[in-house]
Amino acid sequence: MAPDNAYAPTAAPTAIHRPFLISFSGIDGAGKTTQIEYLSAFLKEQGLRVLRLSFWDDVAVWSKMRAGVGDRSLDSGQAKQTGENSFSPRNNKHVRKWYLSAARAGFYVLDVARLYRLLASEPVSNADVVIFDRYIYDQIANIDSPSFATRSYSKMLLKQAPAPDLAFVIDASPDAAFARKPEYPLEFVHRNRRAFLELQEIVPQLIIISAAISGAGPEEVRSEIIFHISQSRLAERVSTEGKADVSVESAVVQQQSCCSVRNDPTAIV
Repeated sequence: MAPDNAYAPTAAPTAIHRPFLISFSGIDGAGKTTQIEYLSAFLKEQGLRVLRLSFWDDVAVWSKMRAGVGDRSLDSGQAKQTGENSFSPRNNKHVRKWYLSAARAGFYVLDVARLYRLLASEPVSNADVVIFDRYIYDQIANIDSPSFATRSYSKMLLKQAPAPDLAFVIDASPDAAFARKPEYPLEFVHRNRRAFLELQEIVPQLIIISAAISGAGPEEVRSEIIFHISQSRLAERVSTEGKADVSVESAVVQQQSCCSVRNDPTAIV
């Protein structure tokens, strides 16, 4: 998908033609891309028109400019002094400065407005299913502040943003995720994971799928995703037996053992 001016505003899609929206959120290295690729292929096998979008590339306003803002030299200098790996983050969400937080707060409002514009575009309205790699939930998790003002701002942002039909948070051990994708400092990855788990307190519809506590692998995570698809309004158009790696019955069993974090969103590995 081409960003920026590729999406001219059009009439809002009617309920009949509204695509099914699925979002994937979570810390870097949790396995979101793997699950998105599988689900996209699976739904296409069912004859559905699937559109994959990246929140950072297709929604975030002035993403290239935002990626270059921040004090990278601080982290790189510390890495040289301590002998740690140097980091090349795609954006500087781990950098906490008051002026950056203020700027991000403004950008996130613009992101929501851009999201509505995107959802009204022709490529989206022509799709049956739209899968987002990250969503506004990731932006809110990056704020990570317990202050009343921040929580009020987050709730306002959520109230304004369109809610996906299914919103997944793929949880993982921060150490394992960091080993797979050492893009941000490990301390930030731990803090970021905690923010995602606590996000369910203000977004109850978030479905947290965790391999961090149960030790479940990608197949078990995939199984639970398919289970939730089978319980959604897509169920009539999706065959979960035969074409999938797992049946609904096995998905139910694995769903019960895979997601203990959902009942304890503050659990930390």
